[in-house]
Amino acid sequence: MPVCAKRAKPLAMITLLALGVAARAQAPATAPAVPPAAPAAGAPATAPATAPALDPEVDRILTTLEQRDVRDLRARLTWQQRYVLSEEDDTLTKRGEIWYRKGTPTARFLIHFREKIVGGRKDALDERHLFDGCWYTELQSTTKTLIRREIRKPDDPSDPYKVGQGAFPLPFGQKKDDILREFAVARVGAAEGDPPDTDHLRLTPREGTETGRTYKELDFWVARGGTIAGLPVKVQVAKKDGTGKVNSLITIRFEDAQLDTGFSAGVFELKPPPGYETFEEPLEREAPAPPGALPRK
Repeated sequence: MPVCAKRAKPLAMITLLALGVAARAQAPATAPAVPPAAPAAGAPATAPATAPALDPEVDRILTTLEQRDVRDLRARLTWQQRYVLSEEDDTLTKRGEIWYRKGTPTARFLIHFREKIVGGRKDALDERHLFDGCWYTELQSTTKTLIRREIRKPDDPSDPYKVGQGAFPLPFGQKKDDILREFAVARVGAAEGDPPDTDHLRLTPREGTETGRTYKELDFWVARGGTIAGLPVKVQVAKKDGTGKVNSLITIRFEDAQLDTGFSAGVFELKPPPGYETFEEPLEREAPAPPGALPRK
């Protein structure tokens, strides 16, 4: 089994992505107040600064997102990328499905694209992205390859879905404080073409965050009611190039979502078809300490 020489970044933000299968709220918000520096000796003390109050509607949506519990989810998924300076015919569209299941120690998901459209031409596709809690597996029919990348060790206590830290920051079940720490959140008024019965929210990554190095802003259209209340029906992200300028827009749409209906665990089994080349990238392990060595600090 060949081993990949270079670790590629997962498709996390299909998400947002990755994958995002749910969304965040938005409205004018500011970062939590930073404690003021201690006054110089002899200088009069001043009252500590406080952060402006969070927009009540944004607070309500963020609270709903934090409290929303999704045991499993299945939905039709459309992923589209359009380069800012390219012709419309160069837009790449992929269509398929997404499956998500909450579990121990972490949740699992599978995204399976079955067709792609470029310049009006539609072609069959078999592209899959699977995360089983430890390993991220990507299967590509165009290259006939299956690549497995170890994202976390089985005993790793960190959350691979936590916004601002994990490889797959799912937009539901996130803590409100974590979202506001990573993003300035603002509400956007309804506009023609918006999905019906949704709240449009915009998240602007804060300076110095990992998200801010890749994305200028993220827009979410969150369902207000029904069985999908609190989940996104549309996500759009403005992606930066190496110079920091926006070079493409990625739009993700979710349709026919089925929540907490259950499905076979076999969905998360992925084996290479005959003739595919398999690559594997395990995480680096620390070499065992030699006998008599002092414990590592």
